[in-house]
Amino acid sequence: MATVRDAVAYLVAKYPHKDELSKARVTKMVYLADWKAAIDYGRQITDIKWKFHHFGPYVDDVYRAALDDPALRVTQEVNVYGNLKERIELADPKTPVYLQESERLIFNHVINETKPLRWDGFIKLVYSTYPILSGMRGSSLDLVASAKTYRETGSALRFEHR
Repeated sequence: MATVRDAVAYLVAKYPHKDELSKARVTKMVYLADWKAAIDYGRQITDIKWKFHHFGPYVDDVYRAALDDPALRVTQEVNVYGNLKERIELADPKTPVYLQESERLIFNHVINETKPLRWDGFIKLVYSTYPILSGMRGSSLDLVASAKTYRETGSALRFEHR
């Protein structure tokens, strides 16, 4: 199981559009990786206990990892709407990341599927995942149990960009 820090560091290092790496987008990318791992391997990549917060998955674990680790940095910027946004970046590009090959493949999949998506398309993808569609606001999201149900019911909802 990967640490949240390694998950964030890998995504931030590999994602091609650095200006899009807001704390919300990075958090949801970690969620997508955990969801894909739950579907493919019956386990999450991280030990995050996901919550259905307002409209989708959110926890403070990703943001805290970025604040607490000197290899990561959170910068404040003004977005295109004139609002402040916090972007997560690597403080040192030589930061070592410890992930299993299967975890790297999942993160690469998440990056490849989401990099062409602007925020609205990205968030539609996140909100269309089975745990969100079948969950209730304010509840905990058990991705492993949801993946089991998802596989057993043969749901047509797949985390694949078409």
